[in-house]
Parts: sequence; C-alpha cells; structure tokens
Amino acid sequence: MSVEDQEKWDGKYADKQAPSTLNADEWLKSCVHGIPVGRVLDCACGLGHNAIWLAQQGWTVDAVDVSTVGLSLATEFAKSCGATVNWIASDLDTFEVSSRAYDLVTVTRFLDRERLPVLIDTALKPGGLLIYETFSFRQLERTGSHIKNPAFVFQPNELPALFPNFELIEHAEIDLEDRSVARLYARKK
Repeated sequence: MSVEDQEKWDGKYADKQAPSTLNADEWLKSCVHGIPVGRVLDCACGLGHNAIWLAQQGWTVDAVDVSTVGLSLATEFAKSCGATVNWIASDLDTFEVSSRAYDLVTVTRFLDRERLPVLIDTALKPGGLLIYETFSFRQLERTGSHIKNPAFVFQPNELPALFPNFELIEHAEIDLEDRSVARLYARKK
C-alpha cells in the first residue's frame, strides 16, 4: 500500500465521523435499476455510500480503498444502515483482483489511466458491467474547483477509449450542479 496515498486519505478522514445519511450516486442508482444483482467491486469506495446502497439492494459487495481510517468510518456507517460489505484496505496500484469474479465494477471520483483499466478488465466476467464516473476537463474551469492539475481529469472522449474491449451503453461528459464529470456505462465483451 502506498504510504503516501494512505497518509493523505487517512488525514482527510481523521477528524470526520461516520456519515449519518446515505448519499449514493444517483446516476449509479439509475444504471443498476432493473439489472440482476450479483457480485460487485467498488473501487476507491471512500466512506462507502455506493457500496452500502448496493449491499442494501442485495448485491454482494467488495469495496476497496487505501484509507484505513475511511474504511473504519465506512464500517461503522454500514452497521448503522444494516448493510454487510466486505471492506478491503488496499492501494489500487497493487490490489490483486480475482479474474472474472465480478458482475459489476463501480468507480466514482477516482482516476488511474494505467492500472485501473487492466484491473477492471480482469475483474469483470464476460458480459459484466462497468459504471465509471469521475471529473472531466471542464472541472478545471469551475470556480472554486479543488482540482487544478489536468492529469487528474479526463479529456474529451478519453474515458471510453480506455476500455476498447467494452460495448458502450452510455457515455456522457456533463456539468452537474456541483461538478463536471465524464461518465461511462459499458459491458465487457
């Protein structure tokens, strides 16, 4: 586990308490509506909002994050929500995923152009689904944006290009009220 990454994110969560309100991503909710539940890998899960919501819907959830402090808060939060999630403390740079183990992989607000596409392709079963949303290039233009480095945002049409072995279901680059994002909903061929 990258000590630098872990220290950064542990520091971010150090003074926080477990959330009291579940705020799963609305786009994620709309994408999974009506699809059969199965096993899901939530990458860079943070405080676990999406992982907990998916578990409440009947999914078997493995949620990975580098921050042990964040995962401790997520564990407490899941208990208060009555959800069971398998929390995994690991840096995605070194995380070893089981081949073809997942029906769904989710990524929200995380970007790794090199390692993550390989990990996702390995993790998903043929026909498995990917739901990926993170910041787009337009986030750099937003007043008050915490992101200043273009390396931390997707350029136009970059996200689907990282997954050439996937069938595109939906791709969008949109401005939301609080952020500008690139979204990809795709199926592994």
